[in-house]
Amino acid sequence: MNFRGDARGLRGRGRATGGAIVDLTPLIDVTFQLLIFFLLTASFRNESAFKVQLPKAKAQDPSTEQSAVVVRIAEDGRVEVDGKIVDDNELEMRLCAAQKEGEGGATLNIKADRESRHERLVQVMDVARSCGIRKMGILSKN
Repeated sequence: MNFRGDARGLRGRGRATGGAIVDLTPLIDVTFQLLIFFLLTASFRNESAFKVQLPKAKAQDPSTEQSAVVVRIAEDGRVEVDGKIVDDNELEMRLCAAQKEGEGGATLNIKADRESRHERLVQVMDVARSCGIRKMGILSKN
C-alpha cells in the first residue's frame, strides 16, 4: 500500500476537469451586513419580574426625571428595584447606593400595584427616607 499522494496530481486534477472555484467572500459580507442590520433594528424590551397594575388618576404631572430609581411593589408585597426582585436588606442597600451616586440626590419612582397593601408602600418610603432620598413619586396610569 502506498499512502503517499502525488501533489502534482491533486493540483492538476481541478484544472484538467474544468472545475470552478467559488469565492465565498461576497456571501460572507452579505451575511454580516444582514446580521448587523437586524441587530440594529431590533427593539429590545425591558421585561420586569412581575406585572404591576397601576391605579388610574384623573390629574397627573408627568415625571420628567429620567435617571430615577424605579421600585415596583407587587400585589403580594414583593419588591423589585430596576428589574430585580430584592428583599428588604438589599432594597435598603440599593437605595442608599443610588443616593450616594447621584449629585443632587436620587429620585425614587414607586409603581405600586393597585391591590398592594398601603403598609408596604409606606415601608418602602421609610427605607428611602432613611437613606436620605427626599424626592419620591408614586406613578399611576393616565
